[in-house]
Amino acid sequence: MDKTNTFGKKLQQIRKMRGLTQAKLAELAGVHEKHISKLETGCYKPSFETLNKILKSLDLNIDDVGFEFKNVSVNDNPFYIKSVQILNSANDIELEYYYGILNQAQKSLALFK
Repeated sequence: MDKTNTFGKKLQQIRKMRGLTQAKLAELAGVHEKHISKLETGCYKPSFETLNKILKSLDLNIDDVGFEFKNVSVNDNPFYIKSVQILNSANDIELEYYYGILNQAQKSLALFK
């Protein structure tokens, strides 16, 4: 469990303030209920897609949930930060395009590991 998990704590606080269960938030975001639990406790960090789904389902932006980029691992840092910033401000058509690009980039990076 990540003791500096401000994202998970804030997500849990917002979810509870809105009267949502983990199951209901998971349903709204299109993710598994256990994934919401793992995010809230800091066991997982959200992927680009999951973070965006959660933000959209709660009508929030990245700043509203206290996501701290300084806690992103060094290996992901530049790519992850820029991608989250782009995705957070994109509309649905742009999101589809960006996800395609990110998916291809991830596959390409995997070839070099």
